[in-house]
Amino acid sequence: MIMSLFFVALSAAMGVGVWFLVIGIVFSIGGGDLYIVTHYDSLFFYATLLLLCIIAYLFFAKHLMEKELPLLLAICFGTTVIFFFIAPWLAEAKSSVQRELSNISYSNHEKFMEKVEVMIDQEKLPYSVNVDKSRERFKDIRSTNIIVLNKASYKDISINDMEKLLAMTYGERVRLGILNENYENLMIDLVIDTDKSVSYCEPYEICEDLGLEIK
Repeated sequence: MIMSLFFVALSAAMGVGVWFLVIGIVFSIGGGDLYIVTHYDSLFFYATLLLLCIIAYLFFAKHLMEKELPLLLAICFGTTVIFFFIAPWLAEAKSSVQRELSNISYSNHEKFMEKVEVMIDQEKLPYSVNVDKSRERFKDIRSTNIIVLNKASYKDISINDMEKLLAMTYGERVRLGILNENYENLMIDLVIDTDKSVSYCEPYEICEDLGLEIK
């Protein structure tokens, strides 16, 4: 009984593995978005593994037939076919779980907004955290803390203010946006890494005028 369950589980793993190998072969010959030309090293690698899997499966089937276990062979074969076709769904489910585990919780984001508001008050900067806009953007980008700021005046963003915003110790990666005077569109949108460097900034013209270097 235990060996039968092991064979069924092995057949399921074989189905998933064969799907990934087939996808690897398709991409290697230029059949997907990953490669646009044939990559023979990858093609040979995936094709060899697929051939080995097929040979191993044939020996496995031969062993079950010799043991006079045709029903178990049928179950294993059906399991392999089923898991081959549901492999894309399993891969997507795994990715979704990993994304969810790596996402920042809503409660931690709330605490982060409060922390930034306190730091802005301490620096006496002419900005305030727009909580609603920050929450709205955070729903779409959960992997990074999102902060959207309102300006206290209609003046352009000053280099001095930006330097102070960059110098603040956020303690983690943050995506910072500053709203225009209508509080609708972002005047600037940038990502500040933990080392206080800027890894993303738009629009380029404003970023350049503020002396921001993207690393």
